[in-house]
Amino acid sequence: MVSFRKSLLLMALLVVVTGIASAQVFNPLSCTANAGVPPIARAEGVAEEVGQVVIVCNGGNPTVAGAPIPTVNVQIFLNTNVTSRLVGNGSEAMLLIDEPAPAIQSTCLAPGNCGLTSANGNGTANYTGGSRYNVYQAVQSGANSVTWLGVPVDPPGTAGNRIIRLTNVRANANQLGVSSTLIPTSINMFISISGTGSLALTNPQLTVAFVQPGMTFSATGGNYNQCEPGTYQYNITFTERFGTAFRHNNPNYDDVTQPSGEDDIYHQYIPGKIYNTESMFTNASPAGGNVGMPAGTGVATQGTRLIARFSNVPANVSLSVVNGSKNSSGDTANRVTGHDANGAGGTVSYPSWTQPAFPGVPSASSGTSSVSLSGGAGVAVWEVVASNPGAISGLTFTVNVTYGSNPLPGLGTATVTGNYAPTTTVFTASSTAPVPRFVDNPQSATTFTINPCQTNILYPFVSNQAGFDTGLVVSNTSLDPYGTVPQRGPCNVYYYGATAGGGAAPATQTSGTVNEGTQLVFTLSSGGNLNIAATPGFQGYIIIRCNFQYGHGFAFVSDLGAQRLAMGYIPLILDQNMFDESWTVTRTGAKSEALNQ
Repeated sequence: MVSFRKSLLLMALLVVVTGIASAQVFNPLSCTANAGVPPIARAEGVAEEVGQVVIVCNGGNPTVAGAPIPTVNVQIFLNTNVTSRLVGNGSEAMLLIDEPAPAIQSTCLAPGNCGLTSANGNGTANYTGGSRYNVYQAVQSGANSVTWLGVPVDPPGTAGNRIIRLTNVRANANQLGVSSTLIPTSINMFISISGTGSLALTNPQLTVAFVQPGMTFSATGGNYNQCEPGTYQYNITFTERFGTAFRHNNPNYDDVTQPSGEDDIYHQYIPGKIYNTESMFTNASPAGGNVGMPAGTGVATQGTRLIARFSNVPANVSLSVVNGSKNSSGDTANRVTGHDANGAGGTVSYPSWTQPAFPGVPSASSGTSSVSLSGGAGVAVWEVVASNPGAISGLTFTVNVTYGSNPLPGLGTATVTGNYAPTTTVFTASSTAPVPRFVDNPQSATTFTINPCQTNILYPFVSNQAGFDTGLVVSNTSLDPYGTVPQRGPCNVYYYGATAGGGAAPATQTSGTVNEGTQLVFTLSSGGNLNIAATPGFQGYIIIRCNFQYGHGFAFVSDLGAQRLAMGYIPLILDQNMFDESWTVTRTGAKSEALNQ
């Protein structure tokens, strides 16, 4: 009987133990990572925000009340450099637990030293703010890695889910390049979890962004005449290649659809909200006794900037640009003053923006301002101060080209390049480099050419030998009924051949000014008007270069007195046709009126 009773007792104990073991085995803590919809990262960017990762944990056994909550180290690796800004004791990359509301967000500022004890033993009330931190700062673990050290993660048991959010991760998208196939380059995140606690993670490898070129740049052009002083204009345009390629960082933005204090770039503190600015998640000054994030966390140093670098601007030419631009989609950019050569620093006018409708975005800065030139080179920078993520559009800026007649401008072709700004050579995480920042990968365009006001005329045969003489005429036809700007200037007469008896060709002669609507007229035997002297006995060819563009000529060869033999011809224009850009540049480098010769 005693043995039977002992057997019953052992069986009962075995049932209890087996039940407990079964509960432990069939209620494991399991976690799943998800990156949502990966955003597009600009291929030009060195500090591009990647998608936030959410890890959802279920099950497990909550920590006994008063006992230390197990801690884990959450380390992420990217397939490129992690470039989140270095702030305080670590990185601006943050880990949030249980999606804390702004009013209770409290940050652990000592990575690895913020352990917690269980509040009540049921997996709740552990991350309520104050000294019960719910935001954890990462430390840089390598060029492509950050780690959140000693994060207390209490299994939720049956109380619901434990949600872990990884945010404020920036990446060097340019390091990966753009795919040459139809499949875009991706930024991938690899998650490793270790420590005193154990999180069995499903899907530890995620795509967190796709890399695509962010912008195209173009410029209109113009051909301006050296002898026609004035102010001329052309446009440069920066065009998005996807809707979020231009992003503002406007501290005066006030989204009236949000409660007061939950809209500007310093209060982007709603977990998971997509703000479509250059800044990220931040809360430096939470309410009550909560601990704020380190200064600068998540806040960009500037909005998207656009830099135009002008070069080869001819001497005695000045440039000015518009101070702002706004397109029909609501994208607005204003000029930055006081920036450095890379487009960093300086100040910009941020307009107040108090309604969510993009057509209601305030106007851009008005007026124009000069571009400082040195050696024919200068820079202008604009910053996006309002942006519409729902449209793909461009921002166009007018450039004014001004020159006078004394002194005349130099000749040549000016160019301009367009790029995101600020440009950088810092391709890893930094505490001082601006964010966002971009590689210097300029797209170039020709803008304007200042052409000489010249006509080069070839008289292929002239003679004052063997009883012949030649008369030559150049007409300045810039006076007309069509509104042509009159031009005037002297002509140089160049002689190629020989004089009678094998003598040398005459020296070059320069005429007086040939006014609009008048002619230079002379013969080889007797000379002519405007100080052209006779060149008796010359035979060969003549090139006449006149400092006006609408010059046309005529030659008349005859015996002396034109008594028995005579012929006339229209000489050849040696220049590129100023009205037909399909002509290739000729040996003179000038453009004039060729009239389909």
